[in-house]
Amino acid sequence: MKKIIGIIILLLSLAFIGIIILQVWGITVVSLDNVLKSGYTLLLLGALIVVLIIVYGAFFKSDSSKYNRNIGNNAHPKL
Repeated sequence: MKKIIGIIILLLSLAFIGIIILQVWGITVVSLDNVLKSGYTLLLLGALIVVLIIVYGAFFKSDSSKYNRNIGNNAHPKL
């Protein structure tokens, strides 16, 4: 998973640097305004995903039903 995230970040960085280099030469494939708006949108989506993961983990995931607490001090799976 770390490698996939790293590859995605690397590709996005290369694309952003390529757009900046093209801007230096006066070539406009995509305007910088569109790139910034897309970046803000991705950041907001990432923040939303983190919030949803936290809410799911806090309210909807019940690990207590998977373990038998009557056997010893360690959590043992129910058979």
